[in-house]
Amino acid sequence: MKIFASRKMLLFTAALVCCMMFATVISFAATVDLVKDGKMVSGGFVNAGEEIDGAVQGPGNWTQINCGDAEATLPYLHIIVKATGDTANAQIAVSDTFTFNLKDLGITLTDEYQDVVLPIEEKGIAMISWVNFMGLDGGSSVYTVKDIFLSDSAEPTIKAAAPAPATEAPKTGSSDVMAVMMLVIMAGSALAVISFRKKARSS
Repeated sequence: MKIFASRKMLLFTAALVCCMMFATVISFAATVDLVKDGKMVSGGFVNAGEEIDGAVQGPGNWTQINCGDAEATLPYLHIIVKATGDTANAQIAVSDTFTFNLKDLGITLTDEYQDVVLPIEEKGIAMISWVNFMGLDGGSSVYTVKDIFLSDSAEPTIKAAAPAPATEAPKTGSSDVMAVMMLVIMAGSALAVISFRKKARSS
């Protein structure tokens, strides 16, 4: 009886460990860096703007970054960006294929970094060549772009209007919901193992 209980506990523990490993994997999004801390990772260059303090900065009437014709292997393009001035009509054009009006996405750029997530797959964008930032404001605004990366997650890595120093723009793609689920699974695993051990000893 004790041997049977021990085997049962071992199988149950193994199943819980597998669940925990699966939860850990899916809680982090896959990402591909194109621009990191203002540096071109994918072989591109800054066409309109300049590298300043770990970011690319340019005027709101036309800031242009070339991402080296990177293949859009993931469905979302994330841009860690902030802006000053009149950004009410801000647009981001990607690869001369589609122009995103940020207000249509419910996004308002501010002087704090935020993660602008663009659904490039659904717009048929297969390659990331040019990324143009346009304010349509006569050049009064200034854009500062820290990171550009592809991701399989539509979840912003930082929230709008939340204080985010230029040196701390997160790129993990982690989900608060998944983190809570992992904690629940781990707690359940520990309780289940303790329960089975008590039953095995009393048998």
